Amino acid sequence: MPLFSGTRLGPYEVGAQIGAGGMGEVYRATDTNLKRQVAIKVLPASVADDAERLARFQREAEVLAALNHPNIAAIYGLEKADRTIALVIELVEGPTLSDRIAQGAIPLDEALYTARQIAEALETAHEQGIIHRDLKPANIKVRPDGTVKVLDFGLAAVAQGASAIPADATNSPTLTLAATRAGVILGTAGYMSPEQAAGKPVDKRADIWSFGVVLFEMLSGTRLFDGESVSHTLADVQRGEIDFNRLPGETPQPIRAVVQRCLDRDVKARLRDIGEARVALQRYLVDPAGARAASAAHAAPARRPMLTAVALGVAAIAMAAAASLAWVHFRERPPVTAPVRFEMPAPAGAPFLNTGVLSPDGRSVAFEAPGPDGRPILWVRSLDVLEARPLAGTEGLSPGPIWSPDSRFLAFGVNGFPGRLKKVAVTGGPPQTLCEYPGGFREGAWSSGGVILFGAATAGVMRVPDSGGPATPVTRIDASRHEIQHAGPTWLPDGRRFLYHRASRVAENNGVYIGSIEATPESQSTTRLLATDSDPVHVPASDGSGDGFILFLRQNALLAQPFDGAQIRGEPIPVSENVGTLGSYGWFSASPSGALAFRAGITGGAKADLVWFDRKGQRLGQLGPSQDLGTNVQLSPDGKRVVIIRGVLAELSGALGNMQGARIWTAELSRAIFSRLTTGQGIEGSPAISPDGHVAFTSALEGVGDLYWTRADGTGTPEPLLANSPTLKHPNGFSPDGKFLIYDDHTTQRQDLWVLPIAATPDGERKPIPFVVTQADETFGQFSPDGHWIAYSSDESGRREVYVQGFAPDRVPAAAGGKWQMSTAGGDKPRWSRNGKELYYIAPDRKLMAVPVTLGLPFQPGVAVPLFETTATGFFPYAVSPDGRFLISMPAAGEAPTSSPLTIVLNWQAGLKR
Repeated sequence: MPLFSGTRLGPYEVGAQIGAGGMGEVYRATDTNLKRQVAIKVLPASVADDAERLARFQREAEVLAALNHPNIAAIYGLEKADRTIALVIELVEGPTLSDRIAQGAIPLDEALYTARQIAEALETAHEQGIIHRDLKPANIKVRPDGTVKVLDFGLAAVAQGASAIPADATNSPTLTLAATRAGVILGTAGYMSPEQAAGKPVDKRADIWSFGVVLFEMLSGTRLFDGESVSHTLADVQRGEIDFNRLPGETPQPIRAVVQRCLDRDVKARLRDIGEARVALQRYLVDPAGARAASAAHAAPARRPMLTAVALGVAAIAMAAAASLAWVHFRERPPVTAPVRFEMPAPAGAPFLNTGVLSPDGRSVAFEAPGPDGRPILWVRSLDVLEARPLAGTEGLSPGPIWSPDSRFLAFGVNGFPGRLKKVAVTGGPPQTLCEYPGGFREGAWSSGGVILFGAATAGVMRVPDSGGPATPVTRIDASRHEIQHAGPTWLPDGRRFLYHRASRVAENNGVYIGSIEATPESQSTTRLLATDSDPVHVPASDGSGDGFILFLRQNALLAQPFDGAQIRGEPIPVSENVGTLGSYGWFSASPSGALAFRAGITGGAKADLVWFDRKGQRLGQLGPSQDLGTNVQLSPDGKRVVIIRGVLAELSGALGNMQGARIWTAELSRAIFSRLTTGQGIEGSPAISPDGHVAFTSALEGVGDLYWTRADGTGTPEPLLANSPTLKHPNGFSPDGKFLIYDDHTTQRQDLWVLPIAATPDGERKPIPFVVTQADETFGQFSPDGHWIAYSSDESGRREVYVQGFAPDRVPAAAGGKWQMSTAGGDKPRWSRNGKELYYIAPDRKLMAVPVTLGLPFQPGVAVPLFETTATGFFPYAVSPDGRFLISMPAAGEAPTSSPLTIVLNWQAGLKR
């Protein structure tokens, strides 16, 4: 029966209705116990008093409770109150697959990844003896990250008269027919199997038929059965000819075969198990060429004995190659007719931080992993040995090392202000500084002509001779196109042109472009070659034809786009799925020798908990539900409110490059119910709470990163504090009287600390005051409780340490006399205790440290002591309450990131159809 906003069903507080139809009415609700959003589904009023329907509702809920699969919307419980019985299920955000198909045919790779997830969900259900019987695009949701959720397993149907059935029969409600046993679900006209349409008993093969219809519609972008009425549609389902020529011409034969087997009207000839469809899709996604070959072999039975022998021979070669890789791949170099795949684990105690970058000769791989002090360090491993070697002197490098063309040297960036590009011999030795650069390092490439290209976050693509010298810009970030950064240059064979990624807040400007070192930064082409969010890698064709491929990511799928050196040709070919990323930096690389390396995305780490700790490290409880990468934890001065960032946020990058979905959320501690602070669509970051209840934050609506503020309770409209900014700014914190805001400013050369007076001048402007402006990187400024001191971190010594310096607002710069180094072996992210007696920071070994202090003149610091070790995650991952507790963002239970192995594929291009 209908529910109303504010109604309570046990611990669930009902919100707005979000769906209605023959299957029931659906409402958004809040689980007040676990502080999470859920969906509440109740039977329609027309059958709410039907005893049999109520019994079925109960029975189906009990069966569905046994299902546990990431592609099936989870069921949390069955709630009863008065005359209402409600199903409590996972709230799945995102469009339905029906919405997606309405936009047209889905690209092959996207359609197959979606279909594979649907098949996995059905396979799990069928193994539990559950048949969906109403599978259709409207019952499938696709989350923003591409995850599929199948809804409405086994829910009771609604009996409706003919007059209630809409003309759109392919999207009609679930039907039940009086001619069948009462309550048997038939499904939706356009998606039910022929035996369902005839009122016959059904088994799991009815779901397989529906799966075939859904896959057909994803590929074609049109409805398979679209009669004028339900009766016409049912007749077409039972007898109408299925025109498989309506599938796109480029649909591979193995996929056509899956669709045809699913849509065989002879239930005995139909695909018998959805797992067979899942395996076929998986094989094609992982190895398109092999799937085509297998399909061709199946279609030519007279040649099977010979093909089988060849296949066995290839398998033997692959096994021998895996067992004796050094001999097969590096010594004799025999022709290989099939890819050879193997995995390389990370060194013990040093998990991969990103991916492995293959050397041009394909014999070695370089990667980033923690060194002895926990800082990233460069490691190298030859593929014909088992041990990796760390390269001393590369501590603190940025992702994306660059190999020299002869595979003897590696160049790498060390971010700072300024950053430094260095090179080191693979055999070891002291690194040589090649140049300085502004902003953050964004991957690069080394030409045979001795030119290194690399991306710099605030300056575009830059070039430098491999012998060293000043770095000069090759491209320039275009603010008029809302560009954020240029990254990931990769050389084309002529040694003059290169591919690179332009990141923009405008979707149609975001993608891969062709640049030339002979053009000026202003005259580079602004014609997009390829739409993607990842940096490209160009690989020449293994057959020496002069053509090649652009490797790139789309929804974490690694694709190979045929490319003739001037324009793309045909459709991208799937190479692998679930490849990880760090911003636009995809976790894959390839060598001209025919080797490919990639890593899967981080397992876990997708959720974070806000957890209270005492100073001994004892866990005191959790605040609210697990968040999507809850980061930048801020408590109000009175300790009654918390604000965090939820969503993907790469604030440390020096650009707004990987911040999709980053939003500020807030909650009162007494209720712990989080809500969006603003309703805008722009990217938000780095909140700071003022004493009078305002939240200052970064926004990328107009400038690169302007400063705004709004009421902490969400009332009112955000107002600019410092607008039309040419550089990225991060609020750090307010002074205790609320008169000043300290922020860090990412200038073209460094990151500095500035103080913004909140009171505007008579002309309506706020004029920033420099606090610490040096050649080093200063950030995380925090006012002391008495307002006379500012703690911050800086890398002026060569590594990040925490300092305290006096604040004098009447001076320019505002730094007063006296400066103390508070950390002794590295430190970052300082916070003051609310009583001003301690200063806290995080050490490189993840320990939370405390330094006793005496405020006043003179300032008197004590000796830092460790409190406890923390797995804090995020940009500014902890806050201190007035009563001395610590609120820390850390990986949710069971979500701690783990390091996947590096997958290496030799001869990966074999069989790819271009």
